[in-house]
Amino acid sequence: MHRIMPVTALALSLSLVGVRDLLAQRSGFIVGFGIGAGVTTYTLSRDFSPDSDQGTNVGFATDFKIGAQVSQSVQVYYLGRTNWSGTDRNEAVAAGISALGVTYVLPSAPVHLSGGIGLASWIPICIECSGFDAVVGIGLTGGVGWEFADLWLLDFALTYGRPSTTERHVDMFLARVGISILSH
Repeated sequence: MHRIMPVTALALSLSLVGVRDLLAQRSGFIVGFGIGAGVTTYTLSRDFSPDSDQGTNVGFATDFKIGAQVSQSVQVYYLGRTNWSGTDRNEAVAAGISALGVTYVLPSAPVHLSGGIGLASWIPICIECSGFDAVVGIGLTGGVGWEFADLWLLDFALTYGRPSTTERHVDMFLARVGISILSH
């Protein structure tokens, strides 16, 4: 009996967040920012060598979007999503995507579904590093967010990218969880 009351209170508070006015007039220009934690998994190959660097790094993640709310349920925007982390070679890396993004807001719940396609990038940030510059290539991203307060989201996103040149390529998979704010 002691467990039923806290569980009921939690369920009631979560349902009240979902009942808020989702039909508020949202239209026009949007801009959003987000920050959170990110995990970057990568395989970096150089000069078609059979040897490759592989790793998984944890760091912080940022998110930026600017565009338009084209209907009550659809947003179209430029999306910049980046994971910032270190590698085993004592350098920092900015791995991310610069994409055309679309978000669909479910009409009956505070849930946002998003996706995008664009240029993935792998950018080493090291003054003394030699032999590896920034690499860009195709990338895809998708995510889901829960609007826990008006225009505040708890979101989760996945990104896959394959930046490459004729001599180097990176297979990267990024995961991000964070909090974002969107302004209309």
